[in-house]
Amino acid sequence: MAQTVEMHIGAKSFFIELNGNDAAHDFASRLPMELQFEDFAGTERIAYLNPKLNVGEAPTHMTPQTGDVAYYIPWGNLAVFVRNFRASESLVPLGRMSEEAWRALQSSGDESVRFGLRQ
Repeated sequence: MAQTVEMHIGAKSFFIELNGNDAAHDFASRLPMELQFEDFAGTERIAYLNPKLNVGEAPTHMTPQTGDVAYYIPWGNLAVFVRNFRASESLVPLGRMSEEAWRALQSSGDESVRFGLRQ
């Protein structure tokens, strides 16, 4: 079952629709959480999760589009795509965020980003 979580950047809040797969459930079960994101190749914003997510039976291949939230298995990082990207292995789809949300994340610099369950 899909789930909605909140992302907080400064005083603003945004909703993220998570998929119903095992990896998305594991991510949601860890909330609340605070992460530091960094730019990666001008295509995504990434933050490392520790411990790594339990992927379970989630798909491990996707063609990410702008606004997709994913988990990259080899590095154990959360990835939010700010540009479309090619089909990729070891990339688990977690959910989607609105244009307003990914633009806020894209311009957040090294500001802490908080995630929590939707209230």
